[in-house]
Amino acid sequence: HYRVAKLPKHLCFDEFRSIKSVMSFICCDAETHQIVTKLQDRLSPTIVDYFESRYSKAERECVQSVVIDLNAQYQSFIYRLFPNANIIIDRFHLVQLAGRALDNCRISILKQLDKQSQE
Repeated sequence: HYRVAKLPKHLCFDEFRSIKSVMSFICCDAETHQIVTKLQDRLSPTIVDYFESRYSKAERECVQSVVIDLNAQYQSFIYRLFPNANIIIDRFHLVQLAGRALDNCRISILKQLDKQSQE
């Protein structure tokens, strides 16, 4: 692991498929897109240990926002690690969720229609 000199005020958390299809964790600066860290897995203890062991509480208190996907696992520890940060759900995942909900609604309505109907 490497450590950026100063923890950015705005972070992005995400996961990616790495070696042997294992899901890994990545954190970057939300403004510059510079990678803060990549971790071998996305497990909460690994992520919490990384930030607690490398950044003081005072440094972590300076983080103002953390952008995440809809992974509830991240929400469970963000406020503990970054007590002053706002959690922001990224736009891509919100649009994806809304699209799936609309598709499910459309399919449900279509199944209720009479197959002979021209509606």
